[in-house]
Amino acid sequence: MKYTYFSTIKSGKHLMRSLFWLNKRSTCIMSQSSPLWAALSKPIGKLYKLEWFWCNKENKLQTHNHFLDVTDKLFSSHYSEYWYPIKDHRGYNYLPYDEWVTHENFWDCLDSIMESDIITNPFQLLGYTGKDIHKLLPAVKNNSPSMKPHPDIIQQLRKRKGIVAYKEDIEHLAFNIFSLVGAFSDPVKTINQVREFQKYMPIFLDKHDIPYEMFSLDNGDYAKTFELNKVLERDSTQTIWNSTFPNDGAVDVKKQVSDYMTNYP
Repeated sequence: MKYTYFSTIKSGKHLMRSLFWLNKRSTCIMSQSSPLWAALSKPIGKLYKLEWFWCNKENKLQTHNHFLDVTDKLFSSHYSEYWYPIKDHRGYNYLPYDEWVTHENFWDCLDSIMESDIITNPFQLLGYTGKDIHKLLPAVKNNSPSMKPHPDIIQQLRKRKGIVAYKEDIEHLAFNIFSLVGAFSDPVKTINQVREFQKYMPIFLDKHDIPYEMFSLDNGDYAKTFELNKVLERDSTQTIWNSTFPNDGAVDVKKQVSDYMTNYP
């Protein structure tokens, strides 16, 4: 079975990729904003073949391959979806997305993407791309993608098992957002938008007759839902991105969460 993982920010995408790596399954993660790109991975013997697709400033589709032993990288923030084997001008292995563009020529790699066992951030496949993630929900609601999607993408998605990931534990969702100190200019707005988006995703998929199954990030059975022989602890990637500083008193995340739950139960 091949899966399409419809989700919001802070929805276990790193854990999902780690689970599929652990089970020798192929993955694809789409960019969360502009420019449009995709990072694919598939097992080749004892290694994983990583492959990136993007369009350069001449609107030509480009690709780059790299082989990697992922055995000890399941919980590494360094090897996130933004990891790239070529160092930038600062000496970091980050994607040079400031040199890439969003263009419909990107759809020439659609067949490679659809071969993946799981695709995360699939709204980009439907043409919803942009630099401001806060504009994504209004665009989806208004059915106004920023670029024209591939004409066959809806039919392709109907052949896959769609998963809509959601958080039942709103207090924990709030913690996940507030703990990323400085990541969001308005964390309260971000939390509320995540909650709204979670409710709207099934509506959107029903509108396009794309089959899906709801999956609780707090109580869902990863092994059963994704047919995995090996699983990881649900909170095994919890601390990878959190940047709280509980000892120096700089940010009182617990108070922020408490205030949020009082005002937005």
